[in-house]
Amino acid sequence: MIPKARPPKTTKYTSLVAAIADIEGLERQPYDELVPARNLYELFEATALLHSDRPALTVMKTGDLEEAPARFSHRELLGSITKAANLFRSLGVTADSGPVAFLCPASPQMQIALLGAQVAGVASTINYLLTAEAVADLLIAEDAKVLVIPSDADNVEIWRKAITAIARLPALRCVLVIGSENDAAGKMVGFDAALAAQREVLDFSPDANRQSLCALFHTGGTTGRPKLVRLTHGNQIHAAWSFAQVHGLDESDTVINGFPLFHVGGTMTAGLSVMAAGGHVIIPSAQSLRNPKVIDNYWAIVERYRATIVSGVPTSIAALAEVPVGKRDISSVRMALTGGAVLPKAIGERFQQRTGIRLFETYGMTETAAAIAFNPGRGEPLAGSVGFRAPYARTKIVSLQDPEQHQECPKLTSGLVLVQGPQVFPGYVDPHHNIGMLTNDSWLVTGDIGYLTEDQRLILTGRAKDLIVRSGHNIDPAVIEDVANEFPGVLISSAVGMPDQYAGEVPILFVVAAAGQTIDLGALERHLERRVMEPPAKPRRVVVLDHLPVTAVGKIFKPALRDLAIKEKARLEVERLFGENAAADIIVGKDEKLNTCVKIAVYGGDASRLRQLADVLSPLPQSYLIESRPRSQQD
Repeated sequence: MIPKARPPKTTKYTSLVAAIADIEGLERQPYDELVPARNLYELFEATALLHSDRPALTVMKTGDLEEAPARFSHRELLGSITKAANLFRSLGVTADSGPVAFLCPASPQMQIALLGAQVAGVASTINYLLTAEAVADLLIAEDAKVLVIPSDADNVEIWRKAITAIARLPALRCVLVIGSENDAAGKMVGFDAALAAQREVLDFSPDANRQSLCALFHTGGTTGRPKLVRLTHGNQIHAAWSFAQVHGLDESDTVINGFPLFHVGGTMTAGLSVMAAGGHVIIPSAQSLRNPKVIDNYWAIVERYRATIVSGVPTSIAALAEVPVGKRDISSVRMALTGGAVLPKAIGERFQQRTGIRLFETYGMTETAAAIAFNPGRGEPLAGSVGFRAPYARTKIVSLQDPEQHQECPKLTSGLVLVQGPQVFPGYVDPHHNIGMLTNDSWLVTGDIGYLTEDQRLILTGRAKDLIVRSGHNIDPAVIEDVANEFPGVLISSAVGMPDQYAGEVPILFVVAAAGQTIDLGALERHLERRVMEPPAKPRRVVVLDHLPVTAVGKIFKPALRDLAIKEKARLEVERLFGENAAADIIVGKDEKLNTCVKIAVYGGDASRLRQLADVLSPLPQSYLIESRPRSQQD
């Protein structure tokens, strides 16, 4: 008997989600009836059939409304993805051939090629802000066989990085150049002409196994220690569907994608999740929100496209809060999405007060295709909470004192957050990186600390993992430490995140001098500036300690260093307001929920400047209690 063909179905929300009971109601239905797609291509087939002429993708070049953008309907998007997939398959790209790597800003061709590469095989988007050496390390680690880059005329900086990296890649079979013709030697292939030669009918049968790989993302560091996350069709389909269910996405939604395409926030949170629901994604510039013109014109862009959703990392939200809405009509906007880093409370309140737009925090990791928890987009967001779990997934909180990670915490008790579900990745390219991240029964150890409320909303209170998250950039402390440890006189070093009002946190480095030696701090800082290849990873402060705090077995105890970083931040702000010779007692501790609390007593501090200090520290995620003490009590 021939099996009945499944009717096309987008990922649009099935029913309104306002409480955990609504998610549980979804879970009582057969999964394959709600999520019939077996691969990404089937998602775009469904939207092309059901919403053929509705807008799917608009890509602006610089954020200037006078420039003509590239536009794709859902039908046109499917046709272009099909041609790109055929092109990559003609180049020998399959799920097992080695990935197609992208070192590109967000051009129209890049978006099309990225999706087509995932239909043909595996795609990898690389942060084009990295150094050439870091890019080459990643390309080697993932064994890339095809590289897609912009022409030197379009972006000479990326071109030069690519040429430097290519020299280290003898296994690279082909370089596709967007916006260029074939070179005389035949080593570079013009992408545009090659794409135009392909048919809009798929030349092969796409993989029907949801467990097949289709994407690689780098996370947690670069040079010398590439950490590559593998994502499957099923991971991304489930993440896109989950976003649509909890955020209430459908074909009426238009989102301004404020995240870069080398980040799952750009490809998933404000990308695939919207397009797969039949909605419309606006890429505001090739550099997303990094282009100042986009920030200046943002509310005009919202008005022009009648955006229903705006998005960005907390630093972008902070920047947008400073742009007056003026007379622009932004009444179409129903929600603002933010994630990728902790949203400081003061920034969230400022944005909502000045724009009238409600902020919805999301929580995810590269390892979950950005999908762990969501505030309900057509319900009420809870300030300070990242929301409910994804449907068909599980979240549990385990005791920090249980090394086996089996002892679950009761509700309202903080512990380590673990996640399990169809969106959780199958592991890293290097299986050694799985140790401590994936349990034997497929739970992902997030490294974050939090608790579940009575109604099963997740509230994060801290982070146990070592990554430093600066404006959404994941920084492996080893990238900094390895460089510092090379410097003469340094015995050992450790980097953690120091709270920052704008970036969430910035790297601070603690160093210990070798016995009988001193460290030239100025020379060390210059060494770090030269040798730390990822710009966001360059430490903001370097502090010399007599010794690093360690555990009973001799491991560096980073929670204690994070407390020292908080103390250093407070000290810097005290000195800035009260002078370099100001005296203050600063104590960092925890409350009963394991939230970080900081007590600052300034000797001889006047009331006016104490209020200024409180205002300066209020955007930070810690709570601060500030008081003045008589100078006579100073030791």
